[in-house]
Amino acid sequence: MKECVRVSSLGFLLLFICSSSSREYTLVHNLKSNRAESLSRREASEFLRRSRRANHVFEETKKGHLERECVEELCSKEEAREVFENDPETDYFYPKYQVCLEKFGDSEKKKQDLITCVHNIPDQCSPNPCNPQGMVRCEDRKGEFHCHCFTGWSGDQCERDVDECSSENGGCAHQCVNTEGSFHCSCQDGYTLSGHHHCTDVDECVETPGVCGSAHCSNIVGGVECVCEDGFVYNNISMSCVDVDECETGVCEEECVNTPGSYRCYCDGRLGKKLSKEDQRSCEQITLSRSLDLRRNPRSLFLGRMFSGIPVVRLRFRRRVHTGFTAEFDLRTFDAEGVLFFAGGHLDSSWIVLAVHHGKLELQLKYGIVSRVTSSGPQVNDGQWHKISVEEQGRSLVIKIDREAVMKIAVNGDLFALNKGMHELNLTVGGVPFKDDGLVSRVNPRLDGCMKDWRWLSGEDSSIQETIRSNERMQCFMQVDHSSFFPGHGFALFNHSYGDGEMLSVHLTLLPASCIGVLFALVHQDRVPFSISLSDHHPSTMEWSEHVLLSFGDVVVASVPVNLCDSNMHTVNVTVSGNFSMLVVDGQMAPVEAVALNLTESCSTFIGGIPDVLLVSTPVSAFYTGCMDVRVNGQLLDVDEAQHKHNDIHSHSCPLISAQQ
Repeated sequence: MKECVRVSSLGFLLLFICSSSSREYTLVHNLKSNRAESLSRREASEFLRRSRRANHVFEETKKGHLERECVEELCSKEEAREVFENDPETDYFYPKYQVCLEKFGDSEKKKQDLITCVHNIPDQCSPNPCNPQGMVRCEDRKGEFHCHCFTGWSGDQCERDVDECSSENGGCAHQCVNTEGSFHCSCQDGYTLSGHHHCTDVDECVETPGVCGSAHCSNIVGGVECVCEDGFVYNNISMSCVDVDECETGVCEEECVNTPGSYRCYCDGRLGKKLSKEDQRSCEQITLSRSLDLRRNPRSLFLGRMFSGIPVVRLRFRRRVHTGFTAEFDLRTFDAEGVLFFAGGHLDSSWIVLAVHHGKLELQLKYGIVSRVTSSGPQVNDGQWHKISVEEQGRSLVIKIDREAVMKIAVNGDLFALNKGMHELNLTVGGVPFKDDGLVSRVNPRLDGCMKDWRWLSGEDSSIQETIRSNERMQCFMQVDHSSFFPGHGFALFNHSYGDGEMLSVHLTLLPASCIGVLFALVHQDRVPFSISLSDHHPSTMEWSEHVLLSFGDVVVASVPVNLCDSNMHTVNVTVSGNFSMLVVDGQMAPVEAVALNLTESCSTFIGGIPDVLLVSTPVSAFYTGCMDVRVNGQLLDVDEAQHKHNDIHSHSCPLISAQQ
């Protein structure tokens, strides 16, 4: 029978000393494998023997103490194991213990250093191996340490930052910002953080008054919108609404004018164009609203074709035998003044001029040094046809109207001039062959009249008929009324002064064939400070209906919506005095803005159109088409008295509205 005594327990090592009857000892150890190793009695005795120290009684009764076992005295690895009672700590401690002995164990002076060195060996948290930023604490374990990390740190030594944003954006609604050991949520501009993760919209219009400057502030999700009116764009630098120049994009077909917040397109009415109603950007041709009876009589002669006053027909008669002068023709006119014909030699010889003056026939004659002026008979400017005749009877000139003698004038001379055996006579129709200041009595030679069935010296020159037949402008309208006719091209220009400039009164009587055109305008250099016009729309309100416009420059100060193209006569009255202005159309008065007009500056008066000024100078630039009489401050403007007039403008005869519409 064996007797076993437990000697010690070292981790996986179990030692027993067993005796038998043979007096041998067997060391049995169990270390994973069940292997027994037999020792001799002497070897077993040596294994169990150790030297007794002074305090061996205390040591036997209490667990070994590190300082007592390994500082006060030197200890073996087995003795160190008795202190730690486990192999991992012993294996960790003992190599470092030997290092401490080598450094500090050979001198009493270094004993304290040895104590410190030895005491620090078992504490695996000294020095602290953990990342100080990431650890909560270091835990000293048997032969090892364990770092307890803050949330947001990981790794054996809490050395690795945890990127919380990598997983579901850290739970943030907008941005997740990773930081060392933590993270935080942030919001996009225009939001504020609510709690730790959520973002709510900020009403910047309330939070930051004036954030948009002069613009309207409109809060939107995540920001603010600075809103401007149409035609303006917000400027972030000036914090204000800046006008957009739409004209830079070529928005208009022709002329474009940028206005605050908008733009305005213009078409050159002088070229017969107007703004399209469809897109208000392109241009289209102006068409007549009412047709005029423009039929002409090819066997008639229009006397007012040349505004310059020069004759429309020139004839020269040569006779071998002296004959008396005779002339006969039919005349129709509403004009009160103008030359019918001249007959005779040259300015310093004998001649006669038959004219209309104050509505009656007037004969001016010059025979040598004798000159005289005679006027008699009924009014012939009533628009009716009258047969006029002049006949040389002996030493008298007899003038008849509708075959009734109205003048008989004694003369002493001969209208024919003898030149190289030939009797010669010059005859001009519709003017005189010299300047009008050579007349006995000054007469405006321009006569708006019609002549037909003429016979000069008892004969008819067929060449005149052929010339007239081939030139329509030399022919007369078949039917006319008493008014000035504006054909839709050209204007009449007056250099009139309006007195002291305190008041301007304009009265217009008109029969429009087109509802677009300038009726009356004052022009100063390249400006149109005052105008009365017709338009098919209101340029300010863009109301598309017929209007009479009163404009100061490019600003419409008054307007009346009225249908003027209805084949009836209409009246337009305008009065301007200081800041007071009045527009009345067919008795309908329009409200007028209180805008002053400078009437003292020198202006030219234009009737029926405007010259080549900027299109933007006035709302309407088209020429007027139709009939019109103009009175300024109570005085009728005779178009024959104009400084300039387009030849196609008839001063005193206007074709009728056509019956076929």
